[in-house]
Amino acid sequence: MYWVHTCICLLIMFGFGQMAPFGPLTPLGMNLIGIFLGILYGWIFIEIVWPSLAGLLALMLIGGMKPVQLFNKSFGDPIVQMMFFIFVFCATINYYGLSKFISLWFITRKFVRGKPWLFTFVFMGSIFILGGLTSASPAAIIGWSILYGVCDACGYKKGEGYPTMMVFAIVFAAQVGMCMIPFKQVPLTVLGAYANMSGVHIDYAKYMLLALLICIGCALAFIALGKYIFRPDMSKLLHLETEKLDTEGALCLSRVQKTVLVFLFLLVILLLAPNFLPKDFFVTRFLRSIGNTGIVVLLVTIMAAIKVDGKKLLNFKVMVDSGVTWGIVLLLAVVQPLSFAMASKDAGITAFLMQIMQPVFESSTPLTFALIIGAVAVVVTQFMNNGATGVALMPIILSYCQASGADPSLALIMVVMSVHIAFLTPAASASAALLHGNEWSDAAAIWKTAPAVILMAWLVIAALTMTVGAMIF
Repeated sequence: MYWVHTCICLLIMFGFGQMAPFGPLTPLGMNLIGIFLGILYGWIFIEIVWPSLAGLLALMLIGGMKPVQLFNKSFGDPIVQMMFFIFVFCATINYYGLSKFISLWFITRKFVRGKPWLFTFVFMGSIFILGGLTSASPAAIIGWSILYGVCDACGYKKGEGYPTMMVFAIVFAAQVGMCMIPFKQVPLTVLGAYANMSGVHIDYAKYMLLALLICIGCALAFIALGKYIFRPDMSKLLHLETEKLDTEGALCLSRVQKTVLVFLFLLVILLLAPNFLPKDFFVTRFLRSIGNTGIVVLLVTIMAAIKVDGKKLLNFKVMVDSGVTWGIVLLLAVVQPLSFAMASKDAGITAFLMQIMQPVFESSTPLTFALIIGAVAVVVTQFMNNGATGVALMPIILSYCQASGADPSLALIMVVMSVHIAFLTPAASASAALLHGNEWSDAAAIWKTAPAVILMAWLVIAALTMTVGAMIF
């Protein structure tokens, strides 16, 4: 089947454009649609790496892009470069054990002792943050390791209500937490694709505020589901001594860990500072001159240059080898030039999509459109890569907004947030595959729990985006 899928992928990629154009589509547009569909098929049924590379070759051969232009738009794109350096930065956080420190620090606070549901809420909150700073899979694995310690201390066994609920809750929090920071994998890929097509950029500070509120809302809604629907036995948590969870001394930070933590705070502050500081302030001018990518490169450079306790704070080779997910980098490298090409008038793709969608959306308001496109994202993401789903929906949003004059912000946010609710099927995401393979849960429990949680999360996302999002964007 691998070779069958390979043949189909290449046939779509290079063969679709041989068909006669129809509607507003041009021969170039047919080729670009074929490349896009071929890459998408490869991502779903094969893998990320070589279909992305094949897509780059196809753009040179039949996509109307010369090699210099292509590589400037792909690996030379600031967003692709930023993704690479963000991976290096996050690898440093994991390397020094700060991920576990972040989770343990929250759940060992005195105010959660003897309050099972508050403990659960704070536990989920720590995983939201961890998912945002790293990614869903490592956040889920770290969260599970802490959960097993909690279960051991309290006497919970496999199959009991609380550990079963929390195994799922941790994946849910890790997935949704990834949307919190706009310069991480999926948000950066999807928003970058739209920016490349339209030139419209989302305000990072406003995005993070809304994403933070959505994460809090999702955590509170999950607690409500747990308390009134799932109703696990919480009595064993009443006497949990949280300080005993730190069996490895993770909460005692070394000098080097404190230094990395300072750089983590600096990263967030510097990325958001231009949105708050006066425009004429020299710091603002400096940060805007180097851009978001330059800020990340600046911090990685300093970390690679300085030494703590006689050793380099950031060993670049080690961090690249251990932390860079090349599949995501390649996915973004092909998405950037492809989305740029598909948005051009010479392709006719935007006009074609608008022609198709006009009967469906001609009477819909921007709010209704945002809700519909968000619902589509939720459903599709259960069966294919979340980044690919988001990218596939960008031309539709662009076409609608160009034709109606609507602001794309709400529709973009609905898609970016919605594609993170991917944990129903093993194909939905890497963390979903981990969930389905976790021996503390089973398929029956997942299928019983996931649909209700997905619906709840989408309602929270929709409610906050349509209210708070409409006010701040």
